[in-house]
Amino acid sequence: MYEKDKILNSFPPDLAKDVRRVLDMLVMKNDDISSRYYIVNLGGLNIAIPERVYMREQTPSNMTAIQRNILDCIFTRHNNGFVRQRHLQNLISCTEYWTIPFCFKLLGEYVDNILYDVKKHLECNMDRYLRFIGENEKFFDRTKNQMISYWNCYYRSRYPNKESYIGFNIFNNLEMAYNKRLSLP
Repeated sequence: MYEKDKILNSFPPDLAKDVRRVLDMLVMKNDDISSRYYIVNLGGLNIAIPERVYMREQTPSNMTAIQRNILDCIFTRHNNGFVRQRHLQNLISCTEYWTIPFCFKLLGEYVDNILYDVKKHLECNMDRYLRFIGENEKFFDRTKNQMISYWNCYYRSRYPNKESYIGFNIFNNLEMAYNKRLSLP
């Protein structure tokens, strides 16, 4: 599959024109996009998002706000954690539903500093996160299990009490809010 098509399929079809515009501004080589994907449901659409992108970080000019958000979503999948975090920080106040799978996936990664920024994005988008969880319960569980695995491997000695680790706080809050939402009439 052509590298740019791999990214195009990571967004809802109604964004295709803007995604193509962003992709036309990016310099990509073969194998810059991982062949591994995670698939999520986004409002009834199956979206396939690459696990990683390996292209050089780029900041094209003359983009609309939507196009900048698309670029930031793409770079939340970057192989460098600092790049992922920088682009996540650009999305913190963004309320577009299609950004949620990119940000949510970061909850299951090993860079704990990123989790604090995901929490900020979550606080601006709680209803959207809860909707996403409802559409992707298995993905929620898999991401939570990844967070637990990374805590166990990298952070357990620093945070022996699970409740003191940001990842557990986030998932506990999401589960409580989701269960509360389910119990509403």
